[in-house]
Amino acid sequence: MRPLLLFLLPLLAAAQRAPRAKTVNGTYIGRHLPEFGQDLFLGIPYARSPVLDNPIPWNESWKGERSAEYYGSICHCGANAEIIAATNVTGKSAECLNLNIIRPSERILKDKKKIPVVVWLYGGAFGDGFGADLNSNYSWFVQESVAQGRPIMAITLNYRVGFLGFPSGNDAVAGVTNLGLKDQRQALRWVQENIEGFGGDPDRVTVWGQSAGAQSIAYHLMAYGGQSKEKLFQQGIMVSSSVGMGNTVRLLTNASVEGYNHILNATKCSGAKDTLGCLRMVPLDDLWKVAISVRTAATFWPTIDGEYVPKPPTLSLLAGEFSRDVSILAGTGSDEGFSYTNLLNPGFQTQAELYAVLRAMFRTAREESLQELLRLYPVDAPSPPYALPMSQTDRFCIALKETGANCGAQYRRIAAILGDFGLIHGRRVFARKFAELGLKFYSFRFDTWPTSFPITSGDVKPGFSGHGSDYAYWFGWPKEYELHGKHPPIGPGIWHEALQRVMTAALISYISAGDPNALKGRSFSKKQGSTWGVDCLQRNRH
Repeated sequence: MRPLLLFLLPLLAAAQRAPRAKTVNGTYIGRHLPEFGQDLFLGIPYARSPVLDNPIPWNESWKGERSAEYYGSICHCGANAEIIAATNVTGKSAECLNLNIIRPSERILKDKKKIPVVVWLYGGAFGDGFGADLNSNYSWFVQESVAQGRPIMAITLNYRVGFLGFPSGNDAVAGVTNLGLKDQRQALRWVQENIEGFGGDPDRVTVWGQSAGAQSIAYHLMAYGGQSKEKLFQQGIMVSSSVGMGNTVRLLTNASVEGYNHILNATKCSGAKDTLGCLRMVPLDDLWKVAISVRTAATFWPTIDGEYVPKPPTLSLLAGEFSRDVSILAGTGSDEGFSYTNLLNPGFQTQAELYAVLRAMFRTAREESLQELLRLYPVDAPSPPYALPMSQTDRFCIALKETGANCGAQYRRIAAILGDFGLIHGRRVFARKFAELGLKFYSFRFDTWPTSFPITSGDVKPGFSGHGSDYAYWFGWPKEYELHGKHPPIGPGIWHEALQRVMTAALISYISAGDPNALKGRSFSKKQGSTWGVDCLQRNRH
């Protein structure tokens, strides 16, 4: 038996050997995930992040091997302690710009050439999120790509958010704007330089983002007025945002100046000659706590700096000032407006009250524009175009009030207006512009309710076809997967399970082949909904 034992020992050693990958700086050793047949490379630094300053490419080289077996630090963000603890990250730190790679195992890839790569940009209103969040777990998605015969690898990453990622105010004009976007771009450069060492194809990179992550993709398309020669990604997936939200602020608006001055006063930096330099010396935990106490968080969003973001992204889009060598798949939910509406405590009953809210929101709008808006969204409009059927309005308001939230007769009107203005209209503008220029753009509308009545949360999230309600359908998570209340699982019944399979397959198809309908036997039939057309101008129901 001894020769047999000697033969088996090297086989067992090979089976247990940790995965390795070589980058331009050195070799990383990762961790094998046997239950999924995947290799993980975690916490890989892609840049340094000096406080309130531009990211610096990671340039430290080494001999031998370095561990990439565990998550690294995350950037300061609004995530609660429960979610952070559940991910096993190593805490929050100034040096937080790292990424994680999830790929099919070497055994699965042995006969494959370079495989497509998808890079995830999280949402969170540019004030929350991190790469290792359990709500962006790619293991089931990558596993399904292998089952489909089109294996891909996924990358999640950290970028700076809030005031630390998007400083604005008097001294932020000195080239330190839009740091979070620059972090993302530096990560994409790292991917181009290194992903081949992990078996990925740098010429088949898709960037996928939700909410603020989707908006980020639009900013990258339009960076430097569309004049950048960098080829960092070939495809983009923009879910629940694009352009048109009014999310780009100017550096010296009243809110920006007031927010910056509030931080200076609270940190005792108001009298400093170099206020930005003074803030860099404040302990980071203290600086973050002060920054999130600013009354309007939107003060610290992407800013028009005349360089990276030369003008409002909608104007850049309409002017054709964006990269033309990227295709896009974009979609929104029917009930996107619910989350925004509930921020307004929407108990107003009359049109006069609704008008007052619109006038406060759109202060520079002409009177005839507001009157036309009210005409286009009448109180008795059917569904569609309103997401919520008129017959359900009373029931909806009763259920919402039971959670302690407010709801009035004008709810569905303001929800439709805000949903279209904030998120849905931007997708249509994008689609029309791409179609006008003969560029490839696929469009979808998520129109199913994972949860509905009874309403369990006053912000109607998770629930209905609202903001973020489609996560479990895209990522392929099982119903028992713990989402910590941020997103709902798929709805009950075989039709929700079928919808999840179709949506996951369509996304894999787009990432791997550039077409969400390319997988044989998996494209949308007439019974399931229309095929995702390149002309993008129809609203598809699933």
